[in-house]
Amino acid sequence: MKKLFHIAMVLFFVFLLTACGESEIEKVDSKTTDESTEENSNETTEKKEAPETQNLSIGDTVDFDGVKLTLNEARIEPGGEFDQPQNDQFIVVNLTAENTTEEEQVISSIINVELKDSEGYAYSTTFLTEGIKAQLDGSIEPGGTLRGEIPFDVPTSDTYELHFSNPFTSGKAIWKIPSDQLVK
Repeated sequence: MKKLFHIAMVLFFVFLLTACGESEIEKVDSKTTDESTEENSNETTEKKEAPETQNLSIGDTVDFDGVKLTLNEARIEPGGEFDQPQNDQFIVVNLTAENTTEEEQVISSIINVELKDSEGYAYSTTFLTEGIKAQLDGSIEPGGTLRGEIPFDVPTSDTYELHFSNPFTSGKAIWKIPSDQLVK
């Protein structure tokens, strides 16, 4: 019951703090600062195109409306005594969210995240009593970081896509996860 109250509060804050509009989504380059500075000085009149967020992979970071999101890991969890998958397996994604804005940000695994299989079926988060460290839910103060895991009950698939979005704005960050890159 307490967890349901926490989820309701997160949903309330998401609705309260979010305005309608279009999300700003930009892949964060993993180059060092010196390389980026040199690259920018060579581009005097060229305007950079927005990166394709659909080409993100495990380890990539994206700036989503001032929150830098990194998919650290995707793994298969066996579950426990009370956790048996309804489908074929549990997949757990491990994410880090860093707030680079000057306002508190709210992340909700239920509202912001879904996992799709290779056939395009979407799966919402599930609950696991064993095998995850902490759920990726809560508020992040300016300059703060939140790290957590999100479990999904999914069928076996060749590839998966992790979708992060804000239901009140357009745009998505999409990480491709080939099944051979899932940690077992």
